Amino acid sequence: MVTTAQREIIDRVHRALADETDIDALLLTGSIGRGANDDYSDVDFLVLAVDGALDRVAERWTTIRGSVTPLAYETALDFGASRLFNQITDDFVRYDVMATTETAVRNRSQSTVKVLFDRTGVYQRLPERLPLTEPSPAVVRRLVPEFFRVLSILPVVLGRADYAVGASGSELLRSMLIQAYQELVAVEDRGGALYLRRLLPEDHYSIITQIPAIEATEASTINVHRYCAQHFTPAARLLCERAGIEWPTAFVTKVAKHTTPLLGQWLPD
Repeated sequence: MVTTAQREIIDRVHRALADETDIDALLLTGSIGRGANDDYSDVDFLVLAVDGALDRVAERWTTIRGSVTPLAYETALDFGASRLFNQITDDFVRYDVMATTETAVRNRSQSTVKVLFDRTGVYQRLPERLPLTEPSPAVVRRLVPEFFRVLSILPVVLGRADYAVGASGSELLRSMLIQAYQELVAVEDRGGALYLRRLLPEDHYSIITQIPAIEATEASTINVHRYCAQHFTPAARLLCERAGIEWPTAFVTKVAKHTTPLLGQWLPD
């Protein structure tokens, strides 16, 4: 069920675009499209433009969006094949409008969208379901060595007693640990970044919630770096295995040797 505020946004955008002849279909995506929304979910719209009409559709939405709902914030991002418009209403209801074409929606399925209108049968051409997500090799290739690179800077931070930088490093390691856990989740659609509690399995979510407090102190810097290294390493090994990426044994071993005098033994034998 959607909230009254969410329903009002849906109805307003639907009415505003229903007669636009440059639009083939208007779909709800995100958590509402998947039927996994709650009272705090934003509303995600997918606007499929007629071939050759994407620029006109984007320009039209730019012109009318301020009259669809009173806005406290608005922005637009141009990705070439699609245009993303972010809006926050005066009542702080968040909603996004993605304008694109049918050729750009192959990562959607019937189970992840709801139809507001569909003039050309777009919904029927979508697969019923998508394959479960797998770790992205590109993400894994970047994420795993970057975590250990950041970890390797710890002796510099502690040697300089620059604990503000240490706190920044701790934040980076925390974020990369969360990303590793997200990449391990095998679902049809992982959704957005604002509901980890629903996405992650209970054991991984518990690990995230127990990360030591990040403070600009020596003790916090050491504790967070040690904790994240201990938990990232097995997750990263599994990511590499599932993505078919070679584990960077030599680099990780050198980083462990470099940081163990400060952190203690964090790399499993």
